[in-house]
Amino acid sequence: MGGTEPANARPKAPALPAASRRARAALPHLLATCLVLVGFFQPWMDGAGVFALRSFSGLDFARLLRNLEIAADSTGDRGQITATALAIYLVPALAVNAAVLSQLSASVRPLHRAAGVASLVAGAYSLALLTFIFLLSVTPINDFSRVVGAPSWGFWLTLSGALGLALLGVRALRRSLASATSLRSLPPQ
Repeated sequence: MGGTEPANARPKAPALPAASRRARAALPHLLATCLVLVGFFQPWMDGAGVFALRSFSGLDFARLLRNLEIAADSTGDRGQITATALAIYLVPALAVNAAVLSQLSASVRPLHRAAGVASLVAGAYSLALLTFIFLLSVTPINDFSRVVGAPSWGFWLTLSGALGLALLGVRALRRSLASATSLRSLPPQ
């Protein structure tokens, strides 16, 4: 010790390699995706009316909508995934896609912009769909609000993960565009 450092000073950690830094940068995408996935399987909506003693996860909610559409349709298309159910099933699927691309972009540099776009699309789509479901559940202009009650904590968890994905996608795209602009502004060699 050179006499200027205190006796209880911690030694500095070695610098992380570039690949490890990029993998660490993908960690927020994983956390946001985990919020979406965990929230999707937790209670989204409390039931109302005949479903008053029940709560619905995102998965249950998609099944309920599919079954209600099948019951309303006299042809009885059992086993088919309807467009409404598919729209809800896309929420966790797009989040997982964004997380996978984010992890891949940590080692494959050209995928960085694609990971940003995937995160932005997953977040924006999920936010739009969840906002629509929220408005349907609190607006008494349709029968939906009589079947499904107030949003529950899983809904809000999914919504916060979707917001995180959207913001992370915007941040990744801004960084990608800024680095592309700075590379173009370099003088030719």
